[in-house]
Amino acid sequence: MLHVAIIWHMHQPYYRQPGSDIALLPWTRLHATKDYLHMAQVVERFPDVHVTFTLVPSLAEQLQDYASGALQDRLMLLARQAYFSPDDKRYLLNICYSISWDNIIRRYPPYAALLDRRHLALLNPDYFSEQTYRDLIIWFNLAWIDPNLLETDELLRDLVAKGKDYTLKDVEALTQRQLQIVGEVAPTYRHLQDQGQIEVITVPYYHPILPLLVDSRIAQRPSPGLQTPDPPFRAPDDAQAQIERGVAHYHALLGRTPRGMWPSEGAVSPEMASMVAAQGIGWMATDEAILGKSLGVFFERDGNDFLHRPDLLYQPYRLATPQGDISFVFRDHNLSDRVGFTYQRLGGEQAAEDMIVRLKRIAYQLRHRQTPALVSIILDGENAWETYEHNGDIFLNALYRRLQEDPELRAVTVSEHLQAYPPEDELADLASGSWIRGDFTTWIGDPEHSEAWRRLRDLRNAYEKWLDTGPAAERVDEVQRYLFTAEGSDWFWWYSHHNASDQDALFDQLFLDNLAAAYRGMGQAPPLDDLVPIQGIAHRLLLPLVAISPRLTAETDPSAQWAQARVLRPVASIGAMQQAGGDIQALRYGNDVNYLYLRLELNSPVDEHHVEVSIHTGAGEFLLSRGRGQTTTFLYHLVNGSHISLGPTTCNVSGALLETAIPLARLGLSAAAPGEKLGLVVRLDPNSPQAEQLPATGQHVIELAAGSPG
Repeated sequence: MLHVAIIWHMHQPYYRQPGSDIALLPWTRLHATKDYLHMAQVVERFPDVHVTFTLVPSLAEQLQDYASGALQDRLMLLARQAYFSPDDKRYLLNICYSISWDNIIRRYPPYAALLDRRHLALLNPDYFSEQTYRDLIIWFNLAWIDPNLLETDELLRDLVAKGKDYTLKDVEALTQRQLQIVGEVAPTYRHLQDQGQIEVITVPYYHPILPLLVDSRIAQRPSPGLQTPDPPFRAPDDAQAQIERGVAHYHALLGRTPRGMWPSEGAVSPEMASMVAAQGIGWMATDEAILGKSLGVFFERDGNDFLHRPDLLYQPYRLATPQGDISFVFRDHNLSDRVGFTYQRLGGEQAAEDMIVRLKRIAYQLRHRQTPALVSIILDGENAWETYEHNGDIFLNALYRRLQEDPELRAVTVSEHLQAYPPEDELADLASGSWIRGDFTTWIGDPEHSEAWRRLRDLRNAYEKWLDTGPAAERVDEVQRYLFTAEGSDWFWWYSHHNASDQDALFDQLFLDNLAAAYRGMGQAPPLDDLVPIQGIAHRLLLPLVAISPRLTAETDPSAQWAQARVLRPVASIGAMQQAGGDIQALRYGNDVNYLYLRLELNSPVDEHHVEVSIHTGAGEFLLSRGRGQTTTFLYHLVNGSHISLGPTTCNVSGALLETAIPLARLGLSAAAPGEKLGLVVRLDPNSPQAEQLPATGQHVIELAAGSPG
């Protein structure tokens, strides 16, 4: 018997504008009508399938406020207007196409017709009439509703059939139906939990990265040399308060104390584990990368993505903390990523079949265990489904049906498994990191991150001094709300070079608005510099172009030899879903008068990969190559399709790091001259299905620094 624990993480940022009953973006309301209720209803059809959910407290609060009428969003207000300003029209042309064009918009011919004319409206917003904008709003809201409801609910079915020329009466009817759906979410989850079919676990209230609240320097544990605030951001009391508020809200919403926690983004450290244990929470979940680092092993997979050591991952562990023991389960990020990123390209039945076959293979691998193994599949429960058939219905129904019928598999909640089979193995140490690459670089380390953390740190320092003046409790609560909201992970997610969205400027605005509101709540004017947008600051803070001559020591910490090097990293994945895979972490580069220096940083050992760097100069095309397991890098000149060997280059490899020095003379350059430019492309395992390239398209053009290091 193999136990399968599926955890669907339900989360949205806190979109409410400070001091207002208006949310700047509508995604909480729209995901409620398309995903939150739907995901619970699908599970309910299969009573023997037990599943775990999160409802982030700040999300649940927004759902409750929508249902009670205490919260609206800008799109709701615009829908009720008879006329639209130029700014309104630009907003609508942006927001109202934010759903899968091919899989959803083109499913409905009237909506597809509006998409086909969008480019004309973008050139001239008045190209669309007021009526057309109202039709666009209605269609966008309809597209963001569970298609089962569109097919069975009389009101919604009639609105779909009408197609165009919607009235303000139609708008109001649709809005009220949406709010009814929103209001059903929390009661449905509570009912299913009371029945014992699902478990709802908690999350820190505003979804902060707890280890970074404890001390921003913790980010350097998995990433030595990473840029962090100096002096650091340190607010362990805030981390504790975010946990306590999450537990209190859970109790008020669901009438019991939570047994488990998904820490925001699976981000853990020994310090925060102790804080969680102090609240009586029995278990946490995070990623397999954290387990690998905690045990000092690398989880290798074969060509079919099955683990060589499944016994290590597919079991819970116990961690002793100063506040008591706490159990941990670790997600299989390959299976989780298949649901989040791969299966959308398959038919639903085929995808479910693949998952079941993989689970049964794991069950066979572990057939000699005395107790059931536990496979944990943990991922975002709301953002993947618009690219699936029928909002994920085909896949989810097929998966749950197969899990319910297969005698070798049992879908359980984590607490059910732990109650029957407590952890036998203890972790001697818990590594610090998150579910993404096992580090914190999605939320700290980039120039935008540094500026955001600097502003948050300065606000936190001002807050500490203000508390010494003895302010009234209600004012402290108000300021804490804004401060804790600004500590949420989402703003830092969108500041990352890994992520981008069409609403980046709005996320930036919400972060800055909360900082300013906290200062004003303390009776202080926010610093003028803190009102300047953070987005795009990286383009204003490039390191100066200076010559470097690093010693090739391949040290984990790049700060000693490569502090003034330029850095190229993988560019953004668009949207809220981010894949945990990807081995190329960064390429650092620079030069002196004689050499081009490269430092390639991976997420796995260099020896496991074939590494190539294409270099384009005025003298032609060159290729730096190091085969899998080879000890040396070789340079070739590519001429008429032939590889002419130019011999080895000096290099040093240590673990996931490769450093090399390439003589400029071999690249046809007698010496670095001002303005001399090169084109670079890094390729990892170029002939493999898992091939990676940096940059993803084209080549990265660099300008050589003139002279020798100063």
